[in-house]
Amino acid sequence: MKCFRCQRDIPDDARICCYCGTRQASAPAPQRRRHRRPRGTGTVWKDARNKGLPYIAVAADGTRIGSYKTASDAVKALDDVNARRIAPERQAYTLADVYERWKVLHYPKITRKAQQTYTNAYNKAALLHGRRIMELKTEDYQQVLTRMMADGASRSLCEKERQLFSQLCQYAINQDIIHTNYATALVLPDPSAPKTRVLTSQEVQKIKGMADDPRLGETARIALVLIYTGMRLNELLQARRENVHADERYLIGGEKTEAGRDRVIPLHPDIMPYITTWLAGNDTEYLIPSKYGLPRDHNNVRKSFNSLMARLSIEGVTPHTCRHTAATKFAASGLPPEITKQILGHADITTTLNIYIHPDIQSLIEKSSRISWA
Repeated sequence: MKCFRCQRDIPDDARICCYCGTRQASAPAPQRRRHRRPRGTGTVWKDARNKGLPYIAVAADGTRIGSYKTASDAVKALDDVNARRIAPERQAYTLADVYERWKVLHYPKITRKAQQTYTNAYNKAALLHGRRIMELKTEDYQQVLTRMMADGASRSLCEKERQLFSQLCQYAINQDIIHTNYATALVLPDPSAPKTRVLTSQEVQKIKGMADDPRLGETARIALVLIYTGMRLNELLQARRENVHADERYLIGGEKTEAGRDRVIPLHPDIMPYITTWLAGNDTEYLIPSKYGLPRDHNNVRKSFNSLMARLSIEGVTPHTCRHTAATKFAASGLPPEITKQILGHADITTTLNIYIHPDIQSLIEKSSRISWA
């Protein structure tokens, strides 16, 4: 055959022209030299047994980062680990790993009840526990919420689930494992119409009539104090005798938020007889103690409250209705919104105005009719 460059006769099986040194077209391509990764940056190797994800990325210290479909994906993952310079084992953290590390820091700061709420939310995300948090995106978290909504979970439970995911994502961001909080885009069920109402004046009078009842009188007095002060049930049950200033008609109490703790709560003259009776009737540190000298269990008080309402044929109310009733009465009495906010212990006045105050329709009509347009 002839060399395709110099056109001289060369042997038929020649791969290189003996005259000009040109590689012939029939010769096989030269074996490319395999690229070697820099020392200390890890390696990528192929596992022929794994047909779906054959390429394995391994960090410099031997930690396996993951399996990938193509070699370029594995190299990219390995380069990403090296670029961010974080421990490869943290790249392999699952949602369960992040949760266990997060709760060590977060649980000591919250109550036992709040801890149980987060634990329940975590258990509902069981299908994600074994997944690496680097791989989880919004749609993965949304699957959990979608399943909860299909099972009839309330919006508040879905909000708690989203809150947990957000906390875990933020922890992973702080550890430089991920760079986006994927929980912020989660879709929750539409909020239902508020079911809270306020007690009418007639219903409050019914409760006053039960104040001396031998079985439910104590519960009626607790309900009246809640109505007149706007306190949360647990705030009243946790109130201490030393914080009650009967002569000045106020007490120091509160919980939940920074604005709500240690606030001044005025005591109306109508409920002062109940307060003085409680102060004189025990020598424990709590205003309304149980028979063991400890704060009363709020679940037992709620059950007794329900019995009282059933006895009076008052429907659709809870102890928290008393707080809404107080806020509405404060507003109707002309108390400035900022004062109502301080008494209730809200951090934001919009919470007071938009959620807790339920104006009476007839009152709105009467007040609007007094406006002079002349």
